[in-house]
Amino acid sequence: MNRFLKIDVLFLGFLLITTILLICSWNQTENVVDLLIVRGVIFVVSLGFIFLNSILNSAVFNLFRNIYPILFAGYFYTETVYYNKLFFSNLDPLFIQFDQWLFGFQPSITFSKYFSSTGFAELMYFGYFSFYCIILGFIFITFFKRKSFFLESNFIVAFSLLFFYFVFALFPSAGPQFYFDVSERAVPTNGYFFQKIIHAIQEGAEQPTGAFPSSHVGVTIVILALARKSSPLFFKICVPITIILILSTVYIKAHYAVDAIFGFLIAPFILYLAEFVYHYQPKKKIHTS
Repeated sequence: MNRFLKIDVLFLGFLLITTILLICSWNQTENVVDLLIVRGVIFVVSLGFIFLNSILNSAVFNLFRNIYPILFAGYFYTETVYYNKLFFSNLDPLFIQFDQWLFGFQPSITFSKYFSSTGFAELMYFGYFSFYCIILGFIFITFFKRKSFFLESNFIVAFSLLFFYFVFALFPSAGPQFYFDVSERAVPTNGYFFQKIIHAIQEGAEQPTGAFPSSHVGVTIVILALARKSSPLFFKICVPITIILILSTVYIKAHYAVDAIFGFLIAPFILYLAEFVYHYQPKKKIHTS
């Protein structure tokens, strides 16, 4: 068991719980067997990272051994669509009403209509893409520059991602890009490089799931909180990018405005919970004769 780190227990626990949810959705999903096979492969690969690390003694392999839960996270996001209707149907109407009450209109529809210039659209697409750069940048900085903080920060980032995906499994929301009519959800397509990348990601990996709350916003805020003390320069660089990122989640219609707001508000709680779990040490029983 000494080869298992806390991040391994976290990831394998998430794998087990969501596998149960997937099996419980057997009647709702046609390709459950295929999904379970993929999970089996992920489980074997994960054990390979864990047990081969000490044998290979490679810095590169050690990096992947520690971040494999984060690398697999993208798959688990898209997979929630197969078992997120166990308890509720899509809650999009509720979030649409919330946006209407809060703003008096639908930001996810109106935003891109009023700001549709090529330059602004490209800026928004860059902001949305920066989520992946912020995660990878923070991982590499802590791995190579803040080694003593790497294991904890890596655990917190993985915990944050998996926490959101578990919420997505319980509270389904497709998001504006899937829920609204085609005419309403149209976004500017006059961007350049980043617009093409994001559209490719949306077409190949996006599913009608995971809109509430915004993991893009929540995980980024968690990383900023970690970087504020550990990597001040990285923090300063990421602050303005994060503002663009938050706006972009609504602009490209990945999220309702309320999704971004709740993603921001829930981030401190997730950070606190992740730190608590990471540092938690069960009390050892003292045997008296």
